[in-house]
Amino acid sequence: MTRGGRWAGWAAIVGLFLWSASATELSLYRVVEGVPFMLDFLRRMVPPDFSVMGNALTGAMQTLQIAVVGTGVSALLALPLSFAAARNVAPPWLFYGSRSVLNVFRAVDTLVYALFFVAAVGLGPFPGVLAVVAYTATVLAKLYSEAIEAIDPGPVEAVAAAGATALQVLRWGVLPQLVPQFLSFTLYRFETNIRAAAILGFVGAGGIGFYIQTYLRMLNYPAASAVLLVLVALVMLVDFASSRIRARLV
Repeated sequence: MTRGGRWAGWAAIVGLFLWSASATELSLYRVVEGVPFMLDFLRRMVPPDFSVMGNALTGAMQTLQIAVVGTGVSALLALPLSFAAARNVAPPWLFYGSRSVLNVFRAVDTLVYALFFVAAVGLGPFPGVLAVVAYTATVLAKLYSEAIEAIDPGPVEAVAAAGATALQVLRWGVLPQLVPQFLSFTLYRFETNIRAAAILGFVGAGGIGFYIQTYLRMLNYPAASAVLLVLVALVMLVDFASSRIRARLV
């Protein structure tokens, strides 16, 4: 790329940002003006009301359970989808069809799926699980398929050259390369699903978000603060455990 082309590219990026900032009414003045209201909101949440700790822990446990079941089912569903969406494995008609389907389902957010499933099967954690599965399965399938496409053919060819059967080639040439990445992707999605499951309660799909929304609607800010602290502790604990596991796998 020429020097003039680079400058034109940077100018286009800056122009796009300024155009977007104008359309979204970006304003530092409004942020500064709103600081006193933010501080007043935080002041109302102090000190936390730990008398609601029972509800907070119940909601946190349900959030964890939604993420565990949703991620586990999603990982199982993503395995066949990923091979169908891998360019170096699937025939062209299957590859392009699978990628198109994955793109369509990934375009819809987990919260939208939750609204749909709450209307379909009612309130509670079950629609939350379905929402997590509907979104996470497609995301994991995309990540798995990219790992399959990036596989090193060297070990596969070496095992095949030694006279191995197809199952032996899969066992010794393919799976050792894919399993660590698949587990790493799954753990990462589990972390994000904890956060997603916490929000689903706002639309009636169970989890700790239900209690946060309830206490905020009741203007019981100290109780909401206590529940939020439990959510933060849960996220930090899961992130720590997941990062340690991924460090051992990769």
